[in-house]
Amino acid sequence: MDVVRQTIQTYDKIASDYCNKTRQSRFLEWEENYIKRLLFFLSKPQSLILDAGCGDGRHTILIEKNGGRAIGIDLSENMLKEAKSLYPDGDFRKMDMRKLLFDSDSFDGIWASGSIYHVPKSDMRKVIKEFRRVSRVGGIVALSFKLGIGEGMEANPKSYSGSPRYFAYYIRGEMKELFGRFGFDELESCTYPEEIFGDNNQQMWFRRSV
Repeated sequence: MDVVRQTIQTYDKIASDYCNKTRQSRFLEWEENYIKRLLFFLSKPQSLILDAGCGDGRHTILIEKNGGRAIGIDLSENMLKEAKSLYPDGDFRKMDMRKLLFDSDSFDGIWASGSIYHVPKSDMRKVIKEFRRVSRVGGIVALSFKLGIGEGMEANPKSYSGSPRYFAYYIRGEMKELFGRFGFDELESCTYPEEIFGDNNQQMWFRRSV
């Protein structure tokens, strides 16, 4: 079975419990700071942000709370149900970030938190190419990923044990090189405190230059 499909099936099963865990204030505080940084780099009122891999929609809410507008996409139907329950007025759609159903130059920015590492490395260029297509020149992509080497299905990931999901690991230079191929310049990067998610996570911000 396709590893992405397997991962989505897991999220459909664990959606409610998983979302209760990730909505903790200690997570949200850090995530809101990084969302504020995304909006700071855009410096445009009511910037339209694509929340790619929106999960329960908590980041969509934070984007709008801090002055942006957001559309959230995900492949897990039960995660989208959580999002619509948490934020009934939000715009949430079932969609694959490898094949976005939006017009070119639609978004001022893209927020991809804890989602791109579920995409096989062989498909990452498709994701970045789509991010470039739907973002405007000067737009910002903010993303987080797990630091490391390799990829594969994991039966007991640290973030939620007993739930087999696919993970791809990257180092900062590898991600910088991938995005650079598609006309994105790195603006800033930092690591999450390990105690926040129990794993090594990197946050990066890129600007589309061409």
